[in-house]
Amino acid sequence: MGAIRVPSPRGAFRVWQRNVTIFRKYWKSIMFPNFIEPLLYLAALGLGLGAFIQQGGINGQSYIQYIAPGLLASNAMFAASFESTFNTFVKFEINKIYDAIITTPVNAEDVVAGEYLWAGTRAALYGTAFLAVLTVLGFAFGEPLISSWWALFIPPALLVIGVMFSVMGTLFTSLIQRIDFYAYYFTLVVTPLFLFSGIFFPVENFPAPVPQIAWFTPLYHAVNLCRALATGPSLATLVDAAWILVFTAGLALVPVQIMRRRLIG
Repeated sequence: MGAIRVPSPRGAFRVWQRNVTIFRKYWKSIMFPNFIEPLLYLAALGLGLGAFIQQGGINGQSYIQYIAPGLLASNAMFAASFESTFNTFVKFEINKIYDAIITTPVNAEDVVAGEYLWAGTRAALYGTAFLAVLTVLGFAFGEPLISSWWALFIPPALLVIGVMFSVMGTLFTSLIQRIDFYAYYFTLVVTPLFLFSGIFFPVENFPAPVPQIAWFTPLYHAVNLCRALATGPSLATLVDAAWILVFTAGLALVPVQIMRRRLIG
């Protein structure tokens, strides 16, 4: 088993550039579902369920103000997860696009790194569009959903969050042989993260060990980071950002190694 070569920035950029070129042709139809879904959650829960939340909301915020930043983080998770699972599997196993790419000077490591970067970019694009809508809706509701200038850092944060979930999705993709196995990933990983990472209610209110388990999950820190940037960060925000960076860096090379074996083996 050979050593893993470090992905070259030029090769990873070429893979990213290919995805951007395709995305520019179909971006309207591609973005619509990922853009509308969080708006539906915001309307149904933020306005519907929020009407039943007692005065004062959660942590001094109205319920819709509380869940809006969390939906930004979950939007990045879903965008990157779909890109690194179904889309990656089709390019890898069905259309054999990666096999064609590695016959060029772009190697297997570049392919995986480029896909990480593209999934992060896609998450940032969706999230930034949703962030703009939240800002406009805040004026319409008469209560700002995004209340801090630190929100300018949300788009790059979503890029990193997208890369993190791309690493997770690519790891699962590298281990499976059939596309129907994704039902397990989204049912047993993505959905529990969506429900128990503090988007809709503080997980700290749950009895032990739920809060302790939540702390070790990636979306929990992504939600905390987006919420802090939307309302004004604290020192605890640095812990969430550091957790995301360390987790992503520590896991990123594992899918690279497995995908390289499958592509050139």
